[in-house]
Amino acid sequence: MNEDSLYEQNPWWKASSNISNDIHLKELDSSFVKWEPRILKYFNLDQDLVYTMRGPRQVGKTTLIKTIIRNKLMDDGIHPFSIFYFSSDQLDSRGQIVELVEMYGKIADRFGAEGRRFIFIDEITNVKGWEGAIKHICDTGGKKGKTFILTGSHSIDLKYSIERLPGRRGEGKGHVLNKILVPMKFSEYVETLNRRMAKGLSEVLTIKREKRNSIVKGLFNGEIDPILERSPVLYSRELERLLDDYLLTGGIPRPINHLREGGRIPNDIYGIYVRSLMGDLAVWGMSERIAKQIIRSLVEKMTTRISLNSISKDNEIGSHNTVLKYLDALESSFVVNTFYQLELDRLRIKTRSEKKVYLSDPFIYHALRGWTFGKVDMFQSSIDHLSDPKIKGRLVEMVISNHLIRMAYNRAPSDLFSHHERVLFWRKKGTDREVDFIIMDDDDLQPLEVKFTKQIRRPDLREIFNFRRGVVVTKDKLESRNNYAFIPAKIFLLLI
Repeated sequence: MNEDSLYEQNPWWKASSNISNDIHLKELDSSFVKWEPRILKYFNLDQDLVYTMRGPRQVGKTTLIKTIIRNKLMDDGIHPFSIFYFSSDQLDSRGQIVELVEMYGKIADRFGAEGRRFIFIDEITNVKGWEGAIKHICDTGGKKGKTFILTGSHSIDLKYSIERLPGRRGEGKGHVLNKILVPMKFSEYVETLNRRMAKGLSEVLTIKREKRNSIVKGLFNGEIDPILERSPVLYSRELERLLDDYLLTGGIPRPINHLREGGRIPNDIYGIYVRSLMGDLAVWGMSERIAKQIIRSLVEKMTTRISLNSISKDNEIGSHNTVLKYLDALESSFVVNTFYQLELDRLRIKTRSEKKVYLSDPFIYHALRGWTFGKVDMFQSSIDHLSDPKIKGRLVEMVISNHLIRMAYNRAPSDLFSHHERVLFWRKKGTDREVDFIIMDDDDLQPLEVKFTKQIRRPDLREIFNFRRGVVVTKDKLESRNNYAFIPAKIFLLLI
């Protein structure tokens, strides 16, 4: 490795203005969607910390890093040589990571970079045993005076490798070091795509986290805050149209840009996502054929209970353990979210019972559905698919499931967070009747049912009535009835 490769990836060392020529930032600046993820607010760049950032493919991790470099460091006057970026595509071993950091340190010293240094190593999971290099750097004092941000698209590797670095990354200082960049929430989608409307909805969109959590918790007691009956109702039709678009594009910038600029999402955009995912699974020795079979079953059975054995038998896969292995990989790659049943009398999860598995994002759903079912025109197939009210209701339930995970995390952010113990579902023993979601907030059970239909009959709600309170997410009904709040999906999602 020579210094030229470092100069090449850090063009701002020659002239600060060169940052404007960065390919990722140029694409962001010229695109319709100029998304600034809220996660940007939660990096503390003033302490000796080693952050990791993972997330699904195509969500914009590299763009986020470049945004931090330009908007949070260079715009604040940080010395150009105090900022180091490197993509690990050119690295073959963990020893080269150590050599890279040492080489950068010598260059920064030579050019008089004083004070804190900021080191961004992108796609570090491309290097086998990378965590050993970071361990060595931390153990030999190489973390002092530096802030590291490490990213990886191989989310499975990043998730488990960071567990081999306990106590070395700056834990215990009140920071969440394991960052996850996920597709934009519906509220971010509204803010990003319709700034005029977002301004009109600012009363809701700018609520502080503590107040927001209070309003949501009030809903579970049938309390509808007056704020929800003002601007969200005023913009009801516009919100409905945006929700329809969100059910096509999800929260991933590239398909959103194509829909907004060209009126459709090209097949190759779906294909990029599928190929990237299959590449990740191949690294872990997983078969594309088996992955395709399992994903097809998950798409078909989404919102219904499944067992690993049933998927195994339906697809003639040798063992339910194989299905579990693939399901874990898909969940670690942010493709699906698994929900367990609640054992009500013991307030614990039933790990061996039937589960519910939702795809994590509408675009991911459409891409994988189109691939597994062999659709020729994936965009038109997605539109036709959503024209069925029952299918549309299933995707709304899918979006709700993902947003409930985010809500649970926001209530108690932690590097140890797992939604499996926080968001569950409940089935009445001996029947097929169930409550879609139960949010566990300590010992407080908060039941939520999704009924995305024009008419809601009392028999449809009989299971949630067992809890004597709760939230019913509807298509357009907003009202309080006893201890139950009925709230449209488009308004409920604004609160998350």
